[in-house]
Amino acid sequence: MFSFRECAPAEGAERIASLLPRLTILRDGQEDSPLAHLFATAAAIHAGDTLGALSCYHALTAALLSCGARRVSGDLWLDYLISLVLLRPHAFAVMAADGRMEEAERSAMRADLAILGELATLSGAHLYRMAAERHRALQLKPRHARDNISLMSSAVWAGGSVRPAPAANAKPAPEPEMPAPLLASMPPEAEWLSWHYGEMGLRDSYVSDEALEEVIIRLLESEDWRALCDDLWNFFAAYGSAPFLRDKLFHVKQNEFLPFSRPAGQYCPLPFYEPQRTALLDHSIRFMRGETAEPVLLTGPAGTGKTALALNLAEELPELRLVLLPRGAAFDGDALLSSLGAQPLRFLLLFDDADCSAPEMRAFFARRAAFASPANVLPVITARTAEPECGSMKTLRFPYPKIAEFAGMVEALLAQRGAAANPAAVRNACVDYQVDARDQLSVAAAVRLAEELSGVV
Repeated sequence: MFSFRECAPAEGAERIASLLPRLTILRDGQEDSPLAHLFATAAAIHAGDTLGALSCYHALTAALLSCGARRVSGDLWLDYLISLVLLRPHAFAVMAADGRMEEAERSAMRADLAILGELATLSGAHLYRMAAERHRALQLKPRHARDNISLMSSAVWAGGSVRPAPAANAKPAPEPEMPAPLLASMPPEAEWLSWHYGEMGLRDSYVSDEALEEVIIRLLESEDWRALCDDLWNFFAAYGSAPFLRDKLFHVKQNEFLPFSRPAGQYCPLPFYEPQRTALLDHSIRFMRGETAEPVLLTGPAGTGKTALALNLAEELPELRLVLLPRGAAFDGDALLSSLGAQPLRFLLLFDDADCSAPEMRAFFARRAAFASPANVLPVITARTAEPECGSMKTLRFPYPKIAEFAGMVEALLAQRGAAANPAAVRNACVDYQVDARDQLSVAAAVRLAEELSGVV
């Protein structure tokens, strides 16, 4: 394998320039990508533009800082290369997640892994050394052609032989003038921002970390990334491809899956809705086992905790991914089911506060009934209407609680906050709330009342 440690500046720059255009599957097509800045740095070193090399190197470092690569290796450059392999939805990862193995993609991936594995041996110190040596070479090289008198004088003083002068009418061939370095002296290596920032370690949390950490360690320890091609296929085939390696909760915008966050433990299972929670959980567990993909309708008035209960499944079932489609969201049903069906994961597709009579909802379920629906997608609908218009499905109803049930919900919320209260005092507060608010008792109302009482208990 080529070594950047002791190569000549021109040789190292030429090697970098020869590797980058050969990337296919793992190519980073963004105009401001780190790979583009690396190519510019190599070109500046090769051309003898040391000031340009310095500028391109810092632009490369800025791109590494802002590219969004996960901090795992302790080195910005290695983080970026690992993200290209693991955390981008490239063709090889998508193919493997779908359980397919096509030799064309496999061959291209092996070639790209060989290139990235070689580039992984490159460091900022190597680029600095190449730029510094090129700078010294330009300073030592004469910039102007020397005339005959200068040449003969140098020979005499050096004790060498003097060649006869050329004919009087002969003109010496002009030598090209070398550009002077724009920097009088090369800035010391300490002024070139280092890519190293610490030791290897996971500094944040991804849902697939247990498997990701093992793959990352193998990449960092391997001398030939190409040998890991089949292992990477097995990883994507088991855990899916980006963006589902990182997050559990997603919403859809213009047919793109975007993550959203929800604080853990935000929903507290409430006694009044325990039968509905148990039924939904049991149905979801059967779905996770591959026993059913029958849609579920959670129906009831606003504020009864239907959405919170569905979102809570992401905490109850760690291997489940949840995709949220809020009311009125535009989506392509074919593309949505195709994208989710091509992953090895299990998805809960949550139509939140849906209008079951809306054309897009009818079209989705008509399409789902007409064609084989992916077995790894469980549609769950929250709606205020009592009867769906999308065909037969399992239905769980969420009525408003009565005053005693409402008080039990408030007590459960207070206990979650660590604020135990007298049941009689809680019931009196609930009665006062109902009289003052003149509104239906709901989960949202119980949360508000528990927040008020937790400050005085």
